[in-house]
Amino acid sequence: MTFSLANLPEPELIEELDYEAIFRELMADFLERHPDYTALLESDPAVKLLQVVAYRELILRQRVNDAFKATLLAFSGGGDLDNLAAFYGVERQTSEPDSDLRSRTIERIKGSSTAGGAAWYRFQTLTADERVMDALVTSPDAGQVRIAILSNEGPAIKAASGTELDTLGTVYGLTRNTPQNESDTDFRARVLQEALGGRGDGAASSQLLEAVNAKVQAEDVRVITDTVEVISATIVQVDVVANVYLYPDQPAAILEGLADSIRAAFAGEGGLGWDLTTSWLVSRLHVQGVQRVELQSPESTVVADSGTAVALGSVTVNLAGYDR
Repeated sequence: MTFSLANLPEPELIEELDYEAIFRELMADFLERHPDYTALLESDPAVKLLQVVAYRELILRQRVNDAFKATLLAFSGGGDLDNLAAFYGVERQTSEPDSDLRSRTIERIKGSSTAGGAAWYRFQTLTADERVMDALVTSPDAGQVRIAILSNEGPAIKAASGTELDTLGTVYGLTRNTPQNESDTDFRARVLQEALGGRGDGAASSQLLEAVNAKVQAEDVRVITDTVEVISATIVQVDVVANVYLYPDQPAAILEGLADSIRAAFAGEGGLGWDLTTSWLVSRLHVQGVQRVELQSPESTVVADSGTAVALGSVTVNLAGYDR
């Protein structure tokens, strides 16, 4: 089974909190100490005071839970996670979300136990450059290490504008044609063409491959007996077309946003070596109110090997009719 923080059980030290239970305990304690105090009503000042104490105890217990969670990699976030990662020699990259920092820290821990292991090279690759979105390390033969890279360069270029786009352009040796008052659209197209041959679907640029290669070939990274090769992932673009049938009493508005939800789910789960299965697509289209889904494309599971990543092309969701 692949290691995942999601596979870990809930820590027993984290207490499940219940205000009513705390209040009942306080009330029982109070009555035990003052058995003659029997005329307790909801409006009684003693009851009001016990309610205040119960709420404050609830807040205190929650603070204890939060403090303990901050020491665990699975729950830590923000500055707490920065400090926890720093213990393992990992620093947060610019604008890096907690999930990515947590993932790199895990790879650093795993890689430290095996000099030259896959986790070690994957951590170094993910740390080498912020443009690396995913990396998968394989060993085709003894002493050979192959690192396939999935890049986030394309989405970054497509989303950039203004000075941010100008900065990205300089990374690839391009500047805006100021005398011609080059627009963001035209300059973005030039940057995309120079960096990725006009693609932007996850393939890595030559600049990114060189940066990662320099990192993994360094004396303090590469094991002396290893021959390390850095390659761009092979991208397989897949267009999704689905005919969706609704129950008769359901509005067509159900289909609105389905394409975007598929893209969002794919962004969170896809990656190198991840198969795009027809069942995965159908499950995300089969929301409440949907009677059935007939997937037109892809017709079967798209299998990705260790150096391949699936990229979503167009996503078309058609209202095919109503049925029971």
